[in-house]
This record gives sequence, C-alpha cells and structure tokens, in this order.
Amino acid sequence: MLMVMILMGCFLISPPVGEDSLGDVKVDYTCANFTDQLLKSMDMVDVQIPIWVINLKRDVARRDFMVEQLERLGLAYELIEAVDGSTLTDEDLDFYSPKKARKKFGRELTPGELGCSLSHIRLWEKMVKENIPEVLILEDDLLIGKMLLAILENREKLPNDWQHINFVNSTAVKPIGDVIVDIYRACIYLDFPYCAAAYLLTKPGAEKLLEGCNQIYRPIDHYFTVLGLKSYGIVPQVVSLTDFKSSIGKRKSIGIWKRKYQDFKEMILAILNFFGIKCEWIVHQKQNVKKWLSSLGW
Repeated sequence: MLMVMILMGCFLISPPVGEDSLGDVKVDYTCANFTDQLLKSMDMVDVQIPIWVINLKRDVARRDFMVEQLERLGLAYELIEAVDGSTLTDEDLDFYSPKKARKKFGRELTPGELGCSLSHIRLWEKMVKENIPEVLILEDDLLIGKMLLAILENREKLPNDWQHINFVNSTAVKPIGDVIVDIYRACIYLDFPYCAAAYLLTKPGAEKLLEGCNQIYRPIDHYFTVLGLKSYGIVPQVVSLTDFKSSIGKRKSIGIWKRKYQDFKEMILAILNFFGIKCEWIVHQKQNVKKWLSSLGW
C-alpha cells in the first residue's frame, strides 16, 4: 500500500494559484487565465441542466452577489432557501447522531454544519423525487468563471462513469482523459477536497448519497469520499471561494493527532476508491470479522 501511495504521488500536479479581488471581496483562486473569465457579459447560454443555489434567507449580500454573477453569465437558476442551523426542528435533529459523530468524526457537529448538511440532503431528495438526471448545485460564496458554462455544455466529454464532479479542487490532482474544452480536463484526486460549494451530481449519485446519509455524523462534504462515489474534478479550476464570512459558524477543534488520524483514514478511503474498491464492502467485512471473533468468545 505504501508503494502504491508513493507511485501515485509521483503523478500529482498542482494547478497554478493566484489572488484577485472583486469590489470588497478578496478572491483566492486556482484557475488559468482567471481574470479573463470574471463576470464578463456574454450571450444567453442554454446548458440544459438545473442550477440550484443554496442561500440562507438572512444572507442578502451573498444572494445578491450570486444573482449578479449568474445573470451576467446568462444562466437560468433557482434560489433554494437553506436550512438554518439556528432554527433546527426535532425532525431535523432525527437525521443526526452526536454519539456517532464523536466516535467516528472526533467531535459533534455544529448547528451550522447540520443546517448545511440538511440543505444539501433536501436537494438530493428533490432530485430523486422529481427524477432529475443531472443538477449543478452551488453555495452562495463563489466567484464563477465563464469557462464553467463551456464545461456544462460539453458534459458528454466527462468520464463515462461520473456521479459527482467537484469544481473546487485540492492541489493533489492528476488529469485524465481527453480535453473537455480548451485546456480543461477531468482529474482524479488523492487528497480529496472537503468542499460542497460547487458540484455536478447525477441521480444515481444522489441516490447513493441518500442511502448513506440516513444518519449524519460528519460534515456533508465528507460523504462524497466515504460513500465511494465516482468523483472527479476539473483542472484548471473554474470557480473560486470568496472570503465571505462562513454561515456555518465557528467549528470546534478536534486536536492535531486526532485530525491527523482522521485525515489518514480519509486518504486511505480515497486510494481505495481510486482502485474501485467499495468502502461499503470493507465495512461489511469488518462487521463479519467482529461477529466471528465474538463467536469465539473474544
């Protein structure tokens, strides 16, 4: 396993990194020719895919920021009101297991993290219920490059087995396949980025996520890796996070060694997923071993 990790690491590349600003919003981006892509007016484009933007009702500045970008880019979109973590109901909390969170994630989730998770889950449920084959889901703190439109228009060039395309990359990526458009290609991850700010999702991907998220015990962006979705990214990056203050709020620190242990587990899951080894199968075998040891009186 160590040799596999070393060999894979030899193929990793890091996309170029830079910084820009839009008004009072500083931008830390990873994107080729990004300044040529920022918020430029262009003809109306019909990308034939629903675009859902998650936004808390009270976050007016974020909403206005996203609406301005999407309308300048000529994209049809639907604003989806986010679940507010400060007003969670008993029904909302039924989806959450604090005990499991402490055991498997190392700490309990914050109300903001729960609200964020439920917001995404409700969109996955909507997707399955309405039988929507593909959706672009966006949070409200993004700076969007116009090459995103070109990627959406050329989705048929994405890997055939994709279930999830993440548009916010980590630095540990390896491009694969043919060029989608211009210099943009799909990529695979070793260091999977924990981010649900901008992603494409298929209905089978949504079904798999819902099956594994019947009880939340970690932030929602971790499930793309844990549940073994066929996930890819795009390089160079076509969206960037702004420095809007997080709506999730302050997260409790886990502790450095516990965090390193969690990161190591997630890295192993990513490697297994790369080789097509399903994490659910590993969990099932672990349960079988426990039962066998128990039968021996251990």
